[in-house]
Amino acid sequence: VEVETDVVSNTSGSARVKLGHTDILVGVKAEMGTPKLERPSEGYLEFFVDCSANATPEFEGRGGDDLGTEIANTLYRIFNNKSSVDLRSLCISPREHCWVLYVDVLLLECGGNLFDAISIAVKAALFNTRIPRVRVLEDEEGSKDIELSDDPYDCIRLSVENVPCIVTLCKIGCRHVVDATLQEEACSLASLLVSVTSKGVVTCMRKVGKGSLDPESIFEMMESSKRVGKVLHMSLQSLLHKEESLGPKRPKVGFLG
Repeated sequence: VEVETDVVSNTSGSARVKLGHTDILVGVKAEMGTPKLERPSEGYLEFFVDCSANATPEFEGRGGDDLGTEIANTLYRIFNNKSSVDLRSLCISPREHCWVLYVDVLLLECGGNLFDAISIAVKAALFNTRIPRVRVLEDEEGSKDIELSDDPYDCIRLSVENVPCIVTLCKIGCRHVVDATLQEEACSLASLLVSVTSKGVVTCMRKVGKGSLDPESIFEMMESSKRVGKVLHMSLQSLLHKEESLGPKRPKVGFLG
C-alpha cells in the first residue's frame, strides 16, 4: 500500500492511496453550516464518490453512478456512530453554526479491493485535515459574530484513533481471501465487508454478492478481519505520523506521479 497525504492544495485535508492497481484520491473540505435538527450540538460529514471514466471502461456514461452511491452509503453507515469521529468538536455554537466536512472520493483506477483502499484513504485524509480555529464574539445586543483565525497553524485536528478501516473478505470455495485482485474477485460469489477499529472492534458488517455464507464461515471471516484490521491500523498510523514528522519540506509525489 502506498499512502501520501496533503496532495491537493485547496483542501482542508487530502490523501492518495495506491493498493495494487487500485488508485484513490480523497479530498476533505471544511465549510461552515447549520447543525442538523436531531443533532443540534454536532457537526457532520458528507460523502461524494466520483467514479472516473478512466478508472475502468465500465464507468463510461452512467456506469459508475450506482457504485458511487453504494460506496457513499457504506461510508455513511461506518461514520454514523458517535465513536468513529468526535462530531461534537465540529460544533461552533449549538443549533446555529457547525463545521461540515465534505469528503470527496475520486476513483482514479480500479484494480480490486476497492472498499479497503477507500477506507484507508478516507482515514488518512481525515488525519491530514486541519480546520481553522473559530471564536464566537457576542456584542451587547446579543448578536453573535464569528471570527476565523488567520494563522494556518492555529487549527483544530480531528482524532482518527477510532475511525475504522474496511476489510473485505472474498469467499472462494470453502476459504476466504483478503486483499483480493480483480481476478480473485471474479471467482468469488459472496464477500463480507467488515469495518474494524484499531482495537479490533467490529463496528459494521455488510454482505456483497449473490452467493450465500454459512454462519460458521462468517465467524471465521470476522476473526480474520479483526486480525488483519489491527495490523492495517498499526501500519497506517505509524506511516502517517512518520510522514507528518518530516514536516512541510518533505518531497511530494502527488497524484500525477
